[in-house]
Amino acid sequence: MVTKLNMLRFQITDNTIDYGQRIFGFLHPPHSDEYNFAIASDDESELWLSPNDDLQEKQLIARVFKVGVSAWTKKDELHKYPGQISEHLMLSGDRKYYIEVVHKQGAALGFVQVYWKRRNDTDFYLISSEYLSSHANDVMITKAKDVLHSLLSESYRQDLELKSKSTDQKRLQFPSLPLLPKDSYLPLCDFQSGSLSNGGKVYRYQGRKVVQLSSVYPTDDSSALTDKNLRNWPNKIADRETIHAVTDEIITSLNHKTSKKYFLKRIHKVLNISDPVHGDLYSVDLELGLQDVNQSFRLSEHVFGKDANHSLCFPLGISWNNKAKVYFILPVKEQGRWVYHFINEITIASSLTGDTNFHVIVVDFESEDIDMTKAFNTILLQNKHTIIPLKGKFYKTLALNKAVEYIPSIHDILFLFDLHIDVPQDILDSVRKNTVEGHLVYAPIVGRLYCGSTYVDHKGYWEMEGFGLMSIYKSDWVRFKGMNTEDYKYKWGGEDWDLLDRVINAELKVVRIKHPGLYHHYHTKHKSLN
Repeated sequence: MVTKLNMLRFQITDNTIDYGQRIFGFLHPPHSDEYNFAIASDDESELWLSPNDDLQEKQLIARVFKVGVSAWTKKDELHKYPGQISEHLMLSGDRKYYIEVVHKQGAALGFVQVYWKRRNDTDFYLISSEYLSSHANDVMITKAKDVLHSLLSESYRQDLELKSKSTDQKRLQFPSLPLLPKDSYLPLCDFQSGSLSNGGKVYRYQGRKVVQLSSVYPTDDSSALTDKNLRNWPNKIADRETIHAVTDEIITSLNHKTSKKYFLKRIHKVLNISDPVHGDLYSVDLELGLQDVNQSFRLSEHVFGKDANHSLCFPLGISWNNKAKVYFILPVKEQGRWVYHFINEITIASSLTGDTNFHVIVVDFESEDIDMTKAFNTILLQNKHTIIPLKGKFYKTLALNKAVEYIPSIHDILFLFDLHIDVPQDILDSVRKNTVEGHLVYAPIVGRLYCGSTYVDHKGYWEMEGFGLMSIYKSDWVRFKGMNTEDYKYKWGGEDWDLLDRVINAELKVVRIKHPGLYHHYHTKHKSLN
């Protein structure tokens, strides 16, 4: 939508919630001189100026921005961030220059201000309307979905650079190592795959009480959340001697079977999925070397220890598929800003890992704040998304069931996700490894960030009671008939616990850890449902 606005100075205030605006027109300097420009806003903004009247040549000259946090200023506050004030720019008094501001606002008091001064002046002044014009002698303002696309569709690039520099390259490259094929170097054994040791059933909302947390080795980044209380304790670390005994037995058996000399280079990750009655299931990810070969290999298997002596075996039926396609399931209503957040996050994760074996299914309840087709028309996602339009009130359980119907194969993985959550680089590999058809379901614990916090400072807590994120094979989903659409139509809450009960009663074992980097951002409820 394009509107026109008459204003006395380059200052616009709009106290509505969750909007973006693009303000553009022409600047007419009163004198030929060097000028400095400055911008202030709540929340973030960018100031662009062309060296002439051609908008195609515009350049970013100032902005309210800080990597990894939500940036904002008070009115007239020009020195909070180093990029708020431009360099000296030579302008001619007999020419006009294309000028543009892009501004996005979440909550609180929204505004944007543009200042200037001549080089030798001491103070900045708001640009007066007498020096501004458009084709109709008004400054024009573009709002809503087109501005959102302009503002957010390319914003992932800065986070991509930051995450690329901060990520351990060995961990990043592990999934792409040559995968050693599963062989019979360990004996086969029976395995009780359910979450209940006695094979019984759970009653309503009791499933969350029987799911056990897995322990991990080595130490991971689950200690990153800053609050030091019980719910923020990191993942429990598995016993070092036990894990090394497990890995030693695996490698020894592998070498005996293959007559080769593999050796351990690094323990990437081991999950100890414990069952006090039947024994311990180990999800093992190792980086191995091979004598006289300058190459690393990936060993990723599930092994079972039936007794305290760690006599290991391959559990029957537990064979993960590293080539399984993962379908992200996203129900949406009026969440345009967060749709772009997800798009940017999955783009970053895919760019860093090279993993493109996924698809996104969006069930959209008549969202008016985003052009969904335009948003997903990116190089990565243009052929990796499906948009299912539904009318009426937001109906989450129905949306999830409808989305699963669009998954073509029962041997694909569906991943119930949330728009407001960061996408860790290892999430696709973790989903495939911890989701096994007919046996395992992955329900990672999400870190809930406080208002204003991001993955950079990660202030928040682990949401221990939530089971809304879950990966399951479609065949298992069909078997327990998916979401309960009768008891959970339009109300919010409890549907994830009900789903968990269904999973457990279908004799599926739930793998559950605090997943580092899986952070849920604080957000307003404005327009989130109806």
